[in-house]
Amino acid sequence: MKTIYLLRHSKSDWDSDFKTDKERGLAPRGFKAAERLAEYMDDYGFQVDLCLTSPATRCTVSLEVIRKKIDFASDYREEESIYEADLDTLLETIKSTPSSVSSLCLIGHNPGLEELSEYLILGESLEELHNPLFAKFPTSALLGISLSVENWRDISPGHGSIVVYWIPGRKGR
Repeated sequence: MKTIYLLRHSKSDWDSDFKTDKERGLAPRGFKAAERLAEYMDDYGFQVDLCLTSPATRCTVSLEVIRKKIDFASDYREEESIYEADLDTLLETIKSTPSSVSSLCLIGHNPGLEELSEYLILGESLEELHNPLFAKFPTSALLGISLSVENWRDISPGHGSIVVYWIPGRKGR
């Protein structure tokens, strides 16, 4: 059994000074949402074996804010392939994860995370869906999916089950 957690970076700051999209940081609202997410993760007892994050500033800073509250992974790594990745690239990244890793967290971007969620849970791409499960995968959202496989390379469409879905801004954390 494997578990994957998908975390979309916190709200980015379009008004700040940045030269490239990759350098865009967090908005004040993004910092607050990341702190709330960290509190939720701490309350939940969130722990994973490996956390892979996009090298985009909005992802790495989201992770830094969370890690000030909770050190939730045995290993943290930046993974270039996650930056603005599509479904196929995210699947390649996941399938290359060593089988010794039981739980994995990806910190990345939309629409890739949304597409991956639909694929793992419903087994279809966003273009094929008439009623998507995730009409929007908001910033700072955390989705946990349980997969009935022993090796990451064996994941297949439509066999994931939701174990947690947290969205910022909802009352009662």
